[in-house]
Amino acid sequence: MKIFKKDKGFTLVEVLAGMLILSVGLLLLLPMMVVSMQGNDLAHGFTEASMLIKDKMEELKNMNIPVSGADTVNAVYRTWTVSDVSSNLKRLVVQINWTDRDGRSHSNSMVSYMMVD
Repeated sequence: MKIFKKDKGFTLVEVLAGMLILSVGLLLLLPMMVVSMQGNDLAHGFTEASMLIKDKMEELKNMNIPVSGADTVNAVYRTWTVSDVSSNLKRLVVQINWTDRDGRSHSNSMVSYMMVD
């Protein structure tokens, strides 16, 4: 008595069809990956800007008598203004401007108040 085994596996046509479907799916995901990378770059810029604003605000608050000024840090232009609200209250405004890789300009700012003696 002979037992016949049925051949198991994929044919060449099935493998090619599977590869075609996989490659089309990956090509459709490519634009989504590009948008994700651009979003990550933009988020990185805003995070860095927020950290630079926070650092300058903390520096101003640690001064006895803060003064207005401007500087450039890592190609990011930062200005801060100190104005009197009352005899012992000062208003601190830190503003930051930067240009992203695509040439678009962005800005962010923070306002705080400080009691002085």
